[in-house]
Amino acid sequence: MSCLIRSISARDGMKLVIVLCACACAGSPGPKEPVADAGRAVRLQIGGLEAFALADGHVVVPNDATVLGVGRQPSEIADVLAAAGLSRDEIRLDIQTMLVTAGDRVILFDAGGGDMVPEAGQLMKSLALAKVAPAAVTDIFISHGHGDHVGGLVTKDNALAFPAATIHMSAPEWTAFQANTDEDSKRFTAVIGPKVTPFEPGAQVLPVVKAVATPGHTPGHSSYEIGTGADKVFFLGDVAHHFVISVQRPAWSVGVDADQAAADTMRQQTLAKLAADHTRVFAGHFPFPGIGQVAAEGWKAE
Repeated sequence: MSCLIRSISARDGMKLVIVLCACACAGSPGPKEPVADAGRAVRLQIGGLEAFALADGHVVVPNDATVLGVGRQPSEIADVLAAAGLSRDEIRLDIQTMLVTAGDRVILFDAGGGDMVPEAGQLMKSLALAKVAPAAVTDIFISHGHGDHVGGLVTKDNALAFPAATIHMSAPEWTAFQANTDEDSKRFTAVIGPKVTPFEPGAQVLPVVKAVATPGHTPGHSSYEIGTGADKVFFLGDVAHHFVISVQRPAWSVGVDADQAAADTMRQQTLAKLAADHTRVFAGHFPFPGIGQVAAEGWKAE
């Protein structure tokens, strides 16, 4: 599947393409041909649960105020990036998923970009490093329906990448997902549809997985609390995209948010609560392995 299936609005967030990828292909600095990351797996512990951060790849977008910091001057965004020792001209977003083993459940959170993102598609290599076969995955929790989070659900041959897994997605997100009528979306939906089990926003879906409704980026976007008691990790999804810009300037709008006003409010409220509660966070687009805490001074990686 090509980087950009067809031209779409940045607010048309449910199409099975990734606008970030489209931006990267269209004009970001870097090599002309995408260079895939290698597979990586980092062991984590969530109380008594064994977990892994699994690398899938990355995207690079230009600092042109169309993706992050919408409405700001690129120079203002560049100053924030430079103060953190980052490039002024481009913004890198890693792509990673989380795997958690809980008894007889092998649970994957988001599925990476698969063939939808040229600089991703390394999830299977990372999964192998964690010594887990795709057929062993029993449950997949999807934060939202963008290509860099669902693309890995389906193989190049239009088959299920995780044939034994139930795919969990919030009911509003699944409804919006099915509303896409282009042929690529319909084919994709036909493959995953029999395995999808929608849940109501905020549901306790499994004993170790509680959904947290965080709409804004997409209509049914869901984050997840993983674990029990005090030993929990908050799976952020795309409430926040960048470990510097999103955390230090949470009020700055994001071009790929379906409802920018709602997403801005959700990002500010969620990050403030996570910081106040000293919550352990897994962020799918922060630098790999994406585990750490939000603090007043910024992101604290473990």
